[in-house]
Amino acid sequence: MSTDPAESIARHIVRHLVRGLGKTEGEGVPLQKLRHWWVLSLGQRGDAFDLGLDYASHCQWVAHGPDGMILLTDLGSTKGGRPS
Repeated sequence: MSTDPAESIARHIVRHLVRGLGKTEGEGVPLQKLRHWWVLSLGQRGDAFDLGLDYASHCQWVAHGPDGMILLTDLGSTKGGRPS
């Protein structure tokens, strides 16, 4: 398991996209919906979400799409489907 908090948060976000929301490659959700889930539903800090999302973007697990959408990539789909 990674000791990098950003990687752990990124994995959590990607798992939520795949397992929680049933998204596959090329599908996504609005950034605000993901942020709402992280901050309000889980009670986590918004800056931690930004850190994790940035990490996931740099790893090419997610991509920023048009109109504030966060899209799952092939790498993200694979990463999110693996048990941790």
